[in-house]
Amino acid sequence: MRRHFFFAVLIFFMVVGTAYSQVVDDITPRLKIEAYRSYYGKGQPVDYARAYRLYLAAAERGDVEAQFVVGGMLYQGQGVEQDKREGFKWLLQAAEQGKVSPESLNIIGGMYLRGQIVPLNYLEAKKWLTMAAEQGNLSAQNDLAYLLYNGLGGERDYKKALELYEKAALQGDALAQANTGLMYATGNGTDMDKARGYAWYSLSASQGNTFATINRNNLMINMTWEELNRAQAISVELYRQIEKIGTNKPEARSIAAP
Repeated sequence: MRRHFFFAVLIFFMVVGTAYSQVVDDITPRLKIEAYRSYYGKGQPVDYARAYRLYLAAAERGDVEAQFVVGGMLYQGQGVEQDKREGFKWLLQAAEQGKVSPESLNIIGGMYLRGQIVPLNYLEAKKWLTMAAEQGNLSAQNDLAYLLYNGLGGERDYKKALELYEKAALQGDALAQANTGLMYATGNGTDMDKARGYAWYSLSASQGNTFATINRNNLMINMTWEELNRAQAISVELYRQIEKIGTNKPEARSIAAP
């Protein structure tokens, strides 16, 4: 009799537990739907603060997409007081479960590179920045090139560093243009090409980069008229490429938009 009672009670709790679990699972999607509507103003006014509260409730229930969005909103101060430390923690938690964006990958890699919030770790920085750079993040391309150029977190790789700097340079980044100029002018990662080095220095200098201006003027002293003419022609060609890429570049997106 007692045995039958025990099994009856056990079955009861199994049924109730399954039903309760189903209710919990049903709550999280509803929270996310309402959060999404508030975030984008679907059928109601845009309300980032309400969206954040709802996403946070879903994130605390273990939903990785909600954790990702909460991290982005905290990091940017969208709908909540800005808290980069707490935002980073949520972004990292989501990333470790596979939910990322180029922007969130760059943030995580950048924190490890600079030793902010987390201890400085070049290997971790390289891992996350590589993923961000492969997805086209300009800042990550610059930072990863810096790691490779200096051999931080592995062997020096001048060729790959130049490739990354040049990608960022063609997107109009003045620092990357200066570094690309330096590598061509000194023959690091490529054959020495003073004309191309001058051209990249010139483009960077036109954006106010003092380092590039000084290096261009110093390089010019040791260049022939033929090299200078070629350098200026390359400058114009590169400028047109950069302008074309800039015209077709997609709009910047939020770190972790839903």
